[in-house]
Formats: sequence, structure tokens, C-alpha cells
Amino acid sequence: MYTVDIHKHNETVKDAIKELEVAITFGRKEKDRILCVVVGYGSTSGHQRIKTSVIEYLDEKIGKGIKDYLIGSEVDIFNPRYQKCKFGSKLPKEAFWDKNPGIIYIFL
Repeated sequence: MYTVDIHKHNETVKDAIKELEVAITFGRKEKDRILCVVVGYGSTSGHQRIKTSVIEYLDEKIGKGIKDYLIGSEVDIFNPRYQKCKFGSKLPKEAFWDKNPGIIYIFL
């Protein structure tokens, strides 16, 4: 699993999406099937612009190179979104312990 932090200090949404696209390309080249993306959850600014934009981007790309994604807080066997995801069982055990809402797991 490849991890990338696209939530940096004063990062714009446009730059974050570009960085996400590069990370997805790199993950495919390296044959990684899961990409862990740190998007933040708005704890310091009160906004979730990057996270919201990444989710919108991924929703558009489902079936076009992206198989599915899960937000860290959805990684729970009782969560309906997790239950619908065919690839959730491939996540490492650490993902189930943390349940970080500022992380998105992308299945390539």
C-alpha cells in the first residue's frame, strides 16, 4: 500500500488533485492495488475542501481506472459503505484500528 499526503499547509484544491493524479499513476506503475491518501478532515481550518474535492473526483473516476474507495471512518465491518465495497477486506489490519476520517483508501 502506497501512502501520499496531499493535505499540506496552504495547499490549494487544484494542487492537491494534481498530486492525487500523480500518486494514482505511480501506484499503478508500482502495481500497488491500494493507495492511502491523507486529505485531512478540517480540524484546523474547519473546512474540508480538499477531502470533498477528492471524493467528487473519485466518484467521477469509478469504473475509469478507480475500482472503489473508502474513507477511513467507513472502515468498519458494520458500516453499510464498507459492506458494499468489494475490496475492503484487502485493507491492512491497521486501517481497522485507526478509522481516521482524514484518510481515503483508493482501490486501483
